[in-house]
Amino acid sequence: MKQIDKEQYLKQLEAQTKKSKQNLQKQLSKFDKQIDLIKSRKRKYINMLAEEIISHEDYRENVEANNIEMAELVEKKNELLTAIESEQTVDNLEQLKQALLQFLDFDELTPEILHRLVNRIEVKVDGIPKIHYRFSAPKIE
Repeated sequence: MKQIDKEQYLKQLEAQTKKSKQNLQKQLSKFDKQIDLIKSRKRKYINMLAEEIISHEDYRENVEANNIEMAELVEKKNELLTAIESEQTVDNLEQLKQALLQFLDFDELTPEILHRLVNRIEVKVDGIPKIHYRFSAPKIE
């Protein structure tokens, strides 16, 4: 545990959290633009119908197709909003930092800590143990 650079690890965690949040916001913006585009198309179809450029049947078909597309986009947007809300629980980075530092600064290896760190331990026939950690081993420079 002493080999882990805690500050560097926390900086990486913070950068990953910010990047993830930015990606989610970009996707949300993309969905909003697509929804606005569909609304604009629907207004154009109303104008085309009013000017008798298209028939009632063509209008209904186009509007129905747009409604289906919009419903799919709204569903995806709602899923994304749910994902953003769950990201905001991790958004309180200071609490996460404190919990991580408390976890990394332990003096005694308890069964709880062992279970959090180690996935499984295999012992070969010759008695040599192979430990499978729940994290990647830090690089030693």
